[in-house]
Amino acid sequence: MSQKPVKLADYGLTEEFGYMQHVDPVKHLGAENAAWDEMATNLPKHLMCDDFRERVKQLPEFKVSALKSDGEIRRAFLAISYIGMAYQWSSNDAAHTLPAVLAKPWYEVGQLVGRPPILSYTSYSIDNWYRIDPKGPVECGNVALLQCFLGGQDEEWFIIIHIDIEAKAGRALKAIEEAQHAVVANDQSALHQAMIKMRDGIKAMYDVLARMPEKCDPYIYFHRVRPYIFGWKNNPSLPNGVVYEGVSELKGEGMKYRGETGAQSAIVPALDGALGIEHERDELRDYLMEMRQYMPPRHVEFIEAVENGPSIRKYLMETDNEETIKVFNECVQLLADFRALHLEYAGQYIHAQAQKTPGNPSAVGTGGTPFMIYLRKHRDETRNQPVNS
Repeated sequence: MSQKPVKLADYGLTEEFGYMQHVDPVKHLGAENAAWDEMATNLPKHLMCDDFRERVKQLPEFKVSALKSDGEIRRAFLAISYIGMAYQWSSNDAAHTLPAVLAKPWYEVGQLVGRPPILSYTSYSIDNWYRIDPKGPVECGNVALLQCFLGGQDEEWFIIIHIDIEAKAGRALKAIEEAQHAVVANDQSALHQAMIKMRDGIKAMYDVLARMPEKCDPYIYFHRVRPYIFGWKNNPSLPNGVVYEGVSELKGEGMKYRGETGAQSAIVPALDGALGIEHERDELRDYLMEMRQYMPPRHVEFIEAVENGPSIRKYLMETDNEETIKVFNECVQLLADFRALHLEYAGQYIHAQAQKTPGNPSAVGTGGTPFMIYLRKHRDETRNQPVNS
């Protein structure tokens, strides 16, 4: 096993932006894909029409060859994914087949970003913002969404909270790098400072998550925001998955992809890896590993490098530095608190809501899992793994 400490720059990450792009996301597609860009930008208006699926079928062929930069490719995947999810969930009757005009570019651009052809967390949040004041920070109060399904305060706020958390996480990710380097150098002072930085980074993430109820109402979230982000795996409306018409690589088979979920963010898995948080080998752990298929490949590479790097936990157990162990355990408890708050919201925003349509079940998460059981187990496993000095 490699004991090489991680370096953010090797994976395209920075302390300032974390896993996000280092420049603000591209706002629009070029002229060759203007019709797609217009539909995505004005999606809330188009969804007011009774013939939305017919409108999608009438779109001109998407020109994948017109995408000239990483930013344009990300914007394209965002736009197509939103149109695709809207196509699926714009009617109470689930679409068992996606038309070729939509399915082919969704698959092809998905190949370019290294993710399946379905809306996943990176497009939903990381690539989906712009600054109101271009010189201001990337945080609540200065960011708005490039893309919505229906629009409105609750949908904007729900996603903006995640964007702010991603930005705040950069500090904690940098602390992972600094802590692993300190372990290799046997520099206890540097390790102590790195753990303080990690603790403060996780606390900043928690404080942002705690703001969710300010502008996102549980009823509105469940009935207006959540229905559009469900996937086609473990979804009672789509027992045989979804056929992507015209995509020869998929051989006409029904594909079963997970829906968008915060479990597709690479923040917590990296912190688990850094803190040596072990999850029992069961269906839950298999699900967590499956979520990595929906992350950008470089994010997954970073998680794996953290997991395979020098162990902060083992070093502290061997050196018995009580002050640093105390801060390390504060990091563990804060991560457990973050998970506990997420669990609390899941209860309020989903579990307590009344199911109205089969495509938006209240007992199953958007990723297709019995989320209350999983989230509770995540929380408990984290809280029960401090280092004992």
